[in-house]
Amino acid sequence: MVKTFLILLSTTAIQGAWAQTPAPKEITLNQRTVAELVLKQGPRTKEVNLRYQQFRLDPVLVLANYDWNLTAETGFEYDKSASILTSSSQNTAKYERYRTTVLLEKPFTTGTTLGLELSRLSQKVELDGFSSNPPPSQQTLDSAGILLEQALLGNFFGVADRGTVNAAELTYQANNIARANELEDVVLEAIRQFWNTYVAQENFKEAVNSRDRYKKLVDAVKRKTSLGYSNPGDLPQVQAEFETREQKVKTASAEYLASVEDLVTFLALEPGTEIRFDVPKEIPPVPKLTPKKVEELRVIRAQKLKVEAAKESLDAAESLSYPTLNFVGRMYTSGVDEDSESSYSELASGTRPKYYAGLRFQYNFGSDVQNETVINKKLTKDLEETRLQLGLNQANDVENQSQRNVQSTYAVAVSAEKQKGFREKAAQELTRSYNQGRTDISILITALNNFFDSEVQFSRAIGNYAIALNEWAAARDELIPDDASVDYEKK
Repeated sequence: MVKTFLILLSTTAIQGAWAQTPAPKEITLNQRTVAELVLKQGPRTKEVNLRYQQFRLDPVLVLANYDWNLTAETGFEYDKSASILTSSSQNTAKYERYRTTVLLEKPFTTGTTLGLELSRLSQKVELDGFSSNPPPSQQTLDSAGILLEQALLGNFFGVADRGTVNAAELTYQANNIARANELEDVVLEAIRQFWNTYVAQENFKEAVNSRDRYKKLVDAVKRKTSLGYSNPGDLPQVQAEFETREQKVKTASAEYLASVEDLVTFLALEPGTEIRFDVPKEIPPVPKLTPKKVEELRVIRAQKLKVEAAKESLDAAESLSYPTLNFVGRMYTSGVDEDSESSYSELASGTRPKYYAGLRFQYNFGSDVQNETVINKKLTKDLEETRLQLGLNQANDVENQSQRNVQSTYAVAVSAEKQKGFREKAAQELTRSYNQGRTDISILITALNNFFDSEVQFSRAIGNYAIALNEWAAARDELIPDDASVDYEKK
């Protein structure tokens, strides 16, 4: 496995990063600390976590359709309206009723709905004109019932319900996996910024060193000119090159400061924090890694879950495309008496049962929305399957390309290191030769410029190789573990 540049962060290391500590004014960074900081406090990490936490609501909204539903209603009714029995002006009745009803229902994913209903009606009546068989002046009617409804066609025994619930849960699982993948991209971007900042620092240092060296060369040429040993044009040439190096110092300084500010912002460090880089000086060899199964990659696992969710949604839509046919059953028992306690006792005895069993049929037609919904869900399933197949092919390509990129950047880094040594040796020899009057100043300037450029190229090659190693790790899902994210659910 990669020892120096390849970040294989353990769960323990990531969890240790959550401890909140004040950002120091000076900090030493390497790849591991960059990954830990960005996962602990980086604004991009927080953005990803918060955005994906919003998906928690989706499966809960689906499950909310199967919550217990308690409905209670109570009220007073005054009734002096005309009726067949009381329409005569000689026969009038005034009713005062107190009604209370409680209904408890629970749908299930089997397409079943169960309910329990309790009700009480208390009535007082004042009669005027009734000469025979007047009703009691006060009565209480209690009623209790059990309700059952079962889907038989269209959502046959809960096929559509379970499909909808499963699709929501599978989609949520896919989003959780995708969140880890996005966090890995954030860590990779932070590491890129880390290396780009390091390269910018090295470029700035080399720009300052090259300017100082040219300053010394300008002084040396001035002495030779004052003694009459230099060739015409030597001094203006080195002075012009010195100004070029002065310009590069200004440019490199601005680029370095901008890169540092970007890194500080990315890691949510305190503004003005001084950064020191902990970077190995030697170039590590290309690691030899065991082959990675494509099916184990997060992007593939997430896409497989999306395919399963699409299939569940299609099954639900196909079930709901049929007409609705439900079995409906009700069983009641009641009791009535002038005394409320006697009414309740009669209710509990079950001597006044009432049963109902039947079928409810419903069919919507006109817009053909059912068939269009099935077609839409089938297209969604085909789309997710196509994305899965494309993802499998791309995953292999990405890892192969990442591995080749690592090998290529490693070869470039090794070559750049050798080139820097050769350029340095050539510059040293030509400097001595010029001091002895055996080399033209233009040849020395070219050699010095080539040496300074080779130092910059070497720093860039080191950074490219390190970034390539991390990109290879990310392609294999080995940059961070699956659970490298803040668990907001436990807070």
